[in-house]
Amino acid sequence: MTAANHTPLSDQKSTNVRFEKTAPGWVRATFASTGRIAPGLTSVVAAELFRTTRRSSPRRGEREVLESAMSSRIAGIQVWSWGEGPIVLLVHGWNGRSTQLGGFVSPLVARGYRVVAFDALGHGDSDGTQSSLPEFANCIRQVVDELGGVYAIVAHSLGGAATTYALAYGLDAERAVFISPPADPREFLKVFAAALGINDDVRERVRHRLERRLGVPMEEMRVQAIAPRMEIPLLVVHDRDDKEVPYSVGRSIASQWPSAELIITEGLGHQRILGDPNVRDAAVRFVDADVRLRNAA
Repeated sequence: MTAANHTPLSDQKSTNVRFEKTAPGWVRATFASTGRIAPGLTSVVAAELFRTTRRSSPRRGEREVLESAMSSRIAGIQVWSWGEGPIVLLVHGWNGRSTQLGGFVSPLVARGYRVVAFDALGHGDSDGTQSSLPEFANCIRQVVDELGGVYAIVAHSLGGAATTYALAYGLDAERAVFISPPADPREFLKVFAAALGINDDVRERVRHRLERRLGVPMEEMRVQAIAPRMEIPLLVVHDRDDKEVPYSVGRSIASQWPSAELIITEGLGHQRILGDPNVRDAAVRFVDADVRLRNAA
């Protein structure tokens, strides 16, 4: 039985406004029309768009954390490192960047950890323009292999799903924290298809094309399909007002992952949750739990 701790960390109400991810009308009309006339060609274009990333500019002051970092590059992946000790890897989400998790650096370094963050290919300061969940997971494995292993992972959004996929295929870590994790890439494809206005036939063609390219069915990428066989302790933190990934998804992951704990926050949404000091404290305490227990013994 999975342990779940449903504890609100914040009573502040969300000021986030739901953003409907809908393409401009002319784009939707074009895809709707070509989807009827040439569904195969439309699926080729849509599949490429589905993997195409969009780089976003860091918020004011976000990159200041890099001033004290050691910089390196691994196969086109930009990597930063702070401190010394057991390694805690920070993993950002889709269209995100490593500096979004910069608030975790100082408290982890203060507790004696070496913190490593990276920009996945197609994101931040790394090479490339495209990615996917398996390719994201491969970036994690490449960085971890270069580091010689990690102690713990703190991941946001798609970074949590990618970490799960990497764990299923041999990645080793002793503890993990997932913040606002999604679970099923098929749901993202549905949202993507609705945004472009493509019909169900074209969407299925896109799915098959992506699965052939990536070499794995989307069904096997689902976190819930992997979670029951996971052994490492996991903390899931999810906000009740998350408009991008419903908090019920985080609850579902925690319920199916052995040795998992769940914290539900309020008023923080999908992105602001990363800057909440209570969320950071909870994550750092969870990462540090085994070390504190060993020191007390």
